Amino acid sequence: MHRNRSNVLALAAVAVAIQGCHEQALPTESASSGPALAALVAAPQSASRHLVVFTAERVPADFQARVSTLGGSVEISLDSIGVATVIGLTPTTVAELAAAPDIQALEPDQVVTLGVGPVEAPDVSTELTANETLAPADATASPTSAPFYPEQWSLRAVFAPEAWAAGHLGSRGVVVALLDSGIDYLQPDLLGLVDLDHSRSFSPEEDPIVAERFPGRLPISDIFFHGTTTAGIIASNATILAGVNRYVTFLAIKVFNRFGEGSLSQVIGGIVYAADQGADVINASLSAAFDKHKNPGIVAASNRAANYAFRKGALLVSITGNDGIDLDHNGDTVLLPCEAPHVICVSGTAPSGAAGATGPWENVDAPAPYTGFGRSAVDVAAPAGQTGVVRPIPATEYRTVWALCTTTTTETSPGRCRFGQRFPDQRGLPVYKSFGTSISGAFVSGLAALLVAQLGHGNPALIRERIIQSADDLGQPGTDPYYGKGRINIARALGVLP
Repeated sequence: MHRNRSNVLALAAVAVAIQGCHEQALPTESASSGPALAALVAAPQSASRHLVVFTAERVPADFQARVSTLGGSVEISLDSIGVATVIGLTPTTVAELAAAPDIQALEPDQVVTLGVGPVEAPDVSTELTANETLAPADATASPTSAPFYPEQWSLRAVFAPEAWAAGHLGSRGVVVALLDSGIDYLQPDLLGLVDLDHSRSFSPEEDPIVAERFPGRLPISDIFFHGTTTAGIIASNATILAGVNRYVTFLAIKVFNRFGEGSLSQVIGGIVYAADQGADVINASLSAAFDKHKNPGIVAASNRAANYAFRKGALLVSITGNDGIDLDHNGDTVLLPCEAPHVICVSGTAPSGAAGATGPWENVDAPAPYTGFGRSAVDVAAPAGQTGVVRPIPATEYRTVWALCTTTTTETSPGRCRFGQRFPDQRGLPVYKSFGTSISGAFVSGLAALLVAQLGHGNPALIRERIIQSADDLGQPGTDPYYGKGRINIARALGVLP
């Protein structure tokens, strides 16, 4: 599989975290910024775990018995798309199983790792002052009442306030499935927004960790940070931060563990599960690169899952990642799920400068220097944020995106979020500053949820087309490699602006 240098470095960073998980925390990022948010690394997971793609889009009734005869077992069986995961086979029995006429492909499962790493940025405090108080949750609160809203340039960049003013605040009847590291469902800005009965963890190795460290919490609890962050962009109670929606129902589909690591089969299983649960939008702020000739089974399985979600009425949203990949000139590499059928693929933007914490901001639509790009892949762009040591120093800090921390933190959570260590402000509000295309994907999912509330359920093609056609055409006229059809415009998509 093709990897560029930054992918290899990201994978190395994750390996260090795993090796020192009990004695050593990840390298600490600055107190004012968090890690970049995206998933761009794939690697073989295990010689004994394999993804099976059948010639028909169903799993044969006798498949479990066949695998048992060979000394293995079926871990995941997705009868609706004809994909399964098997474990415990030897190279010899793998070859024997692969030779069956009803099997199209049999390949090693792959690890998909959230490509997050420490960033160096100056410590500049732009938080609320100590005499300001956190407002209690208010079911009627406007997103603009959130304490940090004046510093959220990203919402203004996509014309969210104009949509809110026209009454577009979302609906609890709209279901957004989040394929991520779980959700902190007791986080003040997410309290009451998560469907706990239908949310599900596909990371069973994390369940005992949650039970041991956070007694009483459900397995879907986010003990990393990434899922809580992306959820807070999509929707929020506006007690701390404003989200694109004020009202929505989340399904937490946990496919990444506390190291930000999961398998491709878990991701595919999560997509199918979300579709079966009636999700209107599936946010997959993750991407992994595969060689379409060397990994035909993985490509086929991913495409089948995307097609299935579309047929079931769900819009799947994904991202181009943080490695600056040129998707027009990337050989045989395919970025999944971004380049799967019907998926809306999102790149990232960020201001080129800022005068202060509350602006004004310069060129909020500049392409983020780390974003993946390419006319063949990018549909639209959305705010992702930027960081890095630049002069003047405040210009760096004011271009990041405020994000929610999980309150169930572990040694692999961002330093700013680790409870009992240090906090963003004097009162310990669970927020931090971040950047990454995971954020831009969440903005598009937030817009999709608003459109479902306006246009109705079960028509992802209409929602996708509305998002793309209403975007502000930026860069080169028409389809631009960095913006696709343009940067999303929430108010225009909803008919508030012409």
